[in-house]
Amino acid sequence: MICIKNGILHTAITKDVFVADLLIEHGKIVKIGKNISAENAEEIDVSGYHVYPGFIDAHCHIGLDGYGIGYEGQDYNELNDPVTPQVQAIDGINPFDPCVNYPRFKGHGLVTAQSY
Repeated sequence: MICIKNGILHTAITKDVFVADLLIEHGKIVKIGKNISAENAEEIDVSGYHVYPGFIDAHCHIGLDGYGIGYEGQDYNELNDPVTPQVQAIDGINPFDPCVNYPRFKGHGLVTAQSY
């Protein structure tokens, strides 16, 4: 269990930001409030830091454009056939593309990406 203390919270539910604590158990927020304490919880003081929910990129081309490869590496749009239900972005992602830095995206808060 982790208790994030005194963060400036942006909840994506309320318009206003506020200072509060977050109690996280098994990777899920179980409580938001002031002065939360939980037995055996690791406390992390984030006073002065902004806390955001994870970001979701609903349309991206991460890993689908192999820079420097040319036409063969452009897997984000199928240009050879106007109707391609058999083509999926997952088949075009190159996780070894040196231009794609997946840990960097994760480190900046991206938790889900939908490649097209």
